[in-house]
Amino acid sequence: MHTTNTTIYKNILLAPYTTFKIGGVAKYFTKVKNASELLEVCSWAKNKNIDFFVLGGGSNVLFSDKGFDGLVIKFTPFTGLPTGQAGLSAGKAGENIHFFEGKGNLKIAEISAGTALSQTVLQSIKADLSGMEWAIGIPGTVGGAIYGNAGAFGKEIADSLKLVNVLDMNDLSIRQIDNIDCNFGYRNSVFKNNSNLIILSGIFIFQKEKPGFVKDVIVKNQKQRNGSFGSGKKCAGCFFKNIDWKRGDIDKKELLKEFPELKIFSDKPKISAGFLIDKMKLKGQQMGGAKVSKQHANFILNSGDARADQILMLSGFIKDKIYSHYGLALEEEVRLIGF
Repeated sequence: MHTTNTTIYKNILLAPYTTFKIGGVAKYFTKVKNASELLEVCSWAKNKNIDFFVLGGGSNVLFSDKGFDGLVIKFTPFTGLPTGQAGLSAGKAGENIHFFEGKGNLKIAEISAGTALSQTVLQSIKADLSGMEWAIGIPGTVGGAIYGNAGAFGKEIADSLKLVNVLDMNDLSIRQIDNIDCNFGYRNSVFKNNSNLIILSGIFIFQKEKPGFVKDVIVKNQKQRNGSFGSGKKCAGCFFKNIDWKRGDIDKKELLKEFPELKIFSDKPKISAGFLIDKMKLKGQQMGGAKVSKQHANFILNSGDARADQILMLSGFIKDKIYSHYGLALEEEVRLIGF
């Protein structure tokens, strides 16, 4: 099937488009490279009352073995806003990262939603701009990172983000949302709670640094990440959220009294989910093709031929073990689609 500028395919296997390499068939599937095409296919889906899902880099997501009974929209790559709108149209045609001058040592950048985080890190090294050093080695796209307020090494994307350009499916308009109105929290945002808002691009503020500074920080982070996470694995990143001490179901004083091993997190904002899983000796635990990483306990791997239901069974087993011992409920960080 065709819209004016895009082709909509039927019955496309989703597994190759995810870092898990798991997932059934999408009833409809299309690729878009700019906001005009996105608006076109979203209008098509809305007119036909078809559910849709916007897919970036395919990390942090697990599709059901049954697939998705709607339209999957793949950003590939995505170059931002249509001609005539504020934003990336001010840059060169086809750009997905555009730098503007800021005040003093500050640089403003607009980065399109489909831009790989790896490309963003590379560009920040070249320009000696700090603000995204934490993103080294993280798969996925800028849009996905904004959606889930991704972060690492004590930083998160909300720290350097000023504005988000969105397509609002309620009226098919393009508008901007200030950082404060994005309701960012730990791995959370307004976009997670409002499927009508589709991220087009983000406006970021970077700090100009002396030559080599940003590269040195990124190299250090990369070494740490490689030692803890490894590379080349089929997984979706950290499967569970770390546990915030401020969560309503937690009595910090009583928990530390009963489980003194948690005192290493007493002066930190969160308890590491990976630490809890490791303490329960679940590294290497396997169900079918689903396996807990031996390097990082919060990674569930597709060891070769895992099905989505095996990933869910293993994650459920982990949650039961942690709850039975610590009385703590783990929450998924990975998005579960089509279940």
